[in-house]
Amino acid sequence: MFLKKITNLKNIGRFRNASVKGGEYARLTVFYAGNGHGKTTLCALMRSLQRNDPNHVLERKTLDSADTPDVQLLLDQGPARFTNGAWSATSPDVHIFDGHFVFENVHTGTDVDTEQRRNFYRVVIGPQGVALAKDLDAIDAAAAKTQSDLTAQRKLIDQHVPKGMTLDQFLTLTDVPDIDKQLTDLQARRKAAVDATAIATRVVPTAAKLPKLPERLDNILAATLDTLSVDASERVKHQIESHAMDQHGERWLAYGLAHITDDVCPFCAQSVRGSDLVTAYRGFFSDAYKDHNQAIADARSTLDAEFGEPARLKLAEAVRSMTREAEHWKAYVTLQLDLPNDVASLEAISGDLYRAVSRRLDAKKAAPLEPVAPDAAHDAALAAWNNLEKELQPALDHWTTVIVPSINGVKSVAAGADRLAIEREIARLEATKVRYSSGTATLVADHDKLAAEKSKLATERDAKKKALDAYDTKILKNYETAINRYLSMFGAGFKLVGAKKNYVGKAPQSIYGLQFGAATLDIAVKPTPGAPSFRTTMSAGDKSTLALAFFLAQLDHDTDLARKLVIFDDPFTSLDDYRREVTASTVVRVAARCAQVIVFSHDKHFLKTVKDRTHTVALDTFQISVSSNNSSIEPWDLDREAKEGYLQDHMRLQEFAQGLSTDAAAMRTLMRPLLEKYIRYRFPNQIPDGKWLGDMLAIIRSDPAHPLTAALAELEDINSYTAPFHHDPNAPFNPHEVTTFVKRTLDIVGGC
Repeated sequence: MFLKKITNLKNIGRFRNASVKGGEYARLTVFYAGNGHGKTTLCALMRSLQRNDPNHVLERKTLDSADTPDVQLLLDQGPARFTNGAWSATSPDVHIFDGHFVFENVHTGTDVDTEQRRNFYRVVIGPQGVALAKDLDAIDAAAAKTQSDLTAQRKLIDQHVPKGMTLDQFLTLTDVPDIDKQLTDLQARRKAAVDATAIATRVVPTAAKLPKLPERLDNILAATLDTLSVDASERVKHQIESHAMDQHGERWLAYGLAHITDDVCPFCAQSVRGSDLVTAYRGFFSDAYKDHNQAIADARSTLDAEFGEPARLKLAEAVRSMTREAEHWKAYVTLQLDLPNDVASLEAISGDLYRAVSRRLDAKKAAPLEPVAPDAAHDAALAAWNNLEKELQPALDHWTTVIVPSINGVKSVAAGADRLAIEREIARLEATKVRYSSGTATLVADHDKLAAEKSKLATERDAKKKALDAYDTKILKNYETAINRYLSMFGAGFKLVGAKKNYVGKAPQSIYGLQFGAATLDIAVKPTPGAPSFRTTMSAGDKSTLALAFFLAQLDHDTDLARKLVIFDDPFTSLDDYRREVTASTVVRVAARCAQVIVFSHDKHFLKTVKDRTHTVALDTFQISVSSNNSSIEPWDLDREAKEGYLQDHMRLQEFAQGLSTDAAAMRTLMRPLLEKYIRYRFPNQIPDGKWLGDMLAIIRSDPAHPLTAALAELEDINSYTAPFHHDPNAPFNPHEVTTFVKRTLDIVGGC
């Protein structure tokens, strides 16, 4: 196959409506394009043509275009157009080395996974091996179909499998003749076990606590003026009676006494200094009186806490709970608990007592020094409560001392029941009954047939594998030899060993090791954390070299290579200068053996190297240029572009040094790149890609025998002087100093 020309590119990737210029392509045609300009898109286009797979094109449709891709190629056998999602003609006679080939057949960049080993295996075995492998694939397809049917059948059966049992356990259950009788016996034993579990987990409430009336309640209610201060009491009583103040007199006097200021009466504004009556008032309202009032308030708080509505409701609920529990536990232990059946009467009696005592405390609070005697309602409520207390307290004590220990004894005994063993045996028998029911038995029979078919196919597959192994052993060894020849040519520090095939994961795959000196890394072994792996052992350059060696070995084993188109997309990515040189030579040799070679690259110097090594094969050069929203193809002057950068920079510095230009600001940032290019071109095998002037100086500094050691001091001075301007182009500068350092730079690089 020979690609004469790409004649039309619309709505694919960056090629919105590409302008395609230039004549037909030569046997060796190189395309220069920066990253993101469309190289990968063109490789995907050719892969779609090779495989007749429109998805490779459709997946790269221009994002913001409503139209579908429209592509036209002029091949040696005629035009091939992609329109309306399909090719008018295709050709399998294409080999493509690009990121897709590497990812599909060699490695992911970090690992070599199973699918890549399977794909590479298919590449290695070639047409004859593919034919042999197709038989194996057919068996695999039948096995996959059988497995799919078997999986579906297992899902149907799985609907009948009880919880806690696996499908395989269900399938292997054996029939039980007297299964119904065994189930009846076990279910009777389970009832006792179930009851035992309820006994063990049931919480037993503590006994209800009866409320108590406030301490010294009778003394507090009976307290009078006499109990506090007899003399003060008489004077106060006389004053209250003579002024007819009745029950409010004490509060009125207490209030007024608290507001005497500077011995002046707050009521009449007369002086009370020396007044016996005021002295009596003060004696009356002494600390004892305050303590008495506090005792009344405390009694009230205690009464509310013990007999208030929340407390009465809590007491009633506690009694109800004890009654319920007593009824429940009577099934397991003999109980005698005399509690009132009518909780409402308990609430009524405690409520009556609360209200009776509340009335007396309210009266006492209104007249703290007046005795409050019990009334008939109070006596009746207290008597009723005392009777209830006599009835309840022994029952509550009996609950705590007798009943609760008895219940705990029942719980302790019940805890020893082996319920789980009983449940497991019942579950097994119930599952067995389902397993041998008519409907399920039919499903299992069909399942067993599919399982037998799967086993038969596995046997056939093993036989086919043996037939293929003899062929594979020879071809894989040949590939190993070819790959290692290229690895040696590229100067790789490793080689491929132990190339063979296995069937892990059913489909055949190639496996191999990478040998570094005496150590071998098995790429089929899953790496463990902290251990060397493909990702950590192989540099980016090594991975690129390995992939390229795989591809070149494939070309070597293609007996029909003379009629094939071979495409390289950046074949030297991450390679050092030496490997790049060898890659260029290898590309030229491939071009001499096949119908046509097309090279895409973002490195004009690599393409220049390819051109310089081309002597017997016609070569054309093109570039993919980019505008704001479109990529186009046009002729390209490789010779001019490859040397333009270094020569122009050198010329600009030389003109400035000679006074022919005055742009000192631009010269500040031109010296360092010129020195980097000079060192890189002068020592192509010593400076790895990605190293800049600071890195280069470190390499020179570490090697006393380096040819540039004599110029190291000058290089370091220039590096130090120019560094600030690369970080901040607006940094201030002295034009005279710039001129001096430009001349020192030209002294190092000399003429161009």
